[in-house]
Amino acid sequence: MFSKYEIYTTTESMYCYSDSNVLKNKFGIRTLEELKKAEEEITSVKQYELLLNPISGRFSKTHLMRVHRFLFEDIYAFAGKIRKEQIGKANTWFYPPNLILRELDKLFEILKVNKAIRGFPEEEFFDRTAYIMAELNAIHPFREGNGRAIREFIRELALNNGHKLNWGNVNNDVLLEKSIRSIDDYKELIPVLLQCVDERVDV
Repeated sequence: MFSKYEIYTTTESMYCYSDSNVLKNKFGIRTLEELKKAEEEITSVKQYELLLNPISGRFSKTHLMRVHRFLFEDIYAFAGKIRKEQIGKANTWFYPPNLILRELDKLFEILKVNKAIRGFPEEEFFDRTAYIMAELNAIHPFREGNGRAIREFIRELALNNGHKLNWGNVNNDVLLEKSIRSIDDYKELIPVLLQCVDERVDV
């Protein structure tokens, strides 16, 4: 079964089959349970591949879109593309489509100016990374798969700065709760990020 925070709220979604809340997919799957199972199986393999070979990039909007495309291109035609409809989860509504690109550009300008936060003291690095992650959660640029794409992007950003993150170090329910609360206060994510640090690596 799905929790209320797993189901997106929309009206007559252009991404779903007619009279259904099941996303159009490359397998023609028509039930939520079956689609979720297929999605998890495919993306878990993709995530493992990214552990071995992260997406190279400049930690830009394009970099994030490439991560999303890699994770979901075998399932959805919209993989790597900015969503075109308003969506929400539970009591949270994300940025409307007409503001997504503007907000992404503002956010990634921060990373560009700060050279992907390279060379910052650890405390400041994780503060800024938490802010980036929280803002991406609020923007929610894709129709599906935002959490997985954002976490992988953040993992790669941390690795680029000498921090090896393991999202398995934190309970999924805790991560979800902190992600929701971070929309109001990004600092909720700082202890989560610190808990996920497995080791320091040379860069």
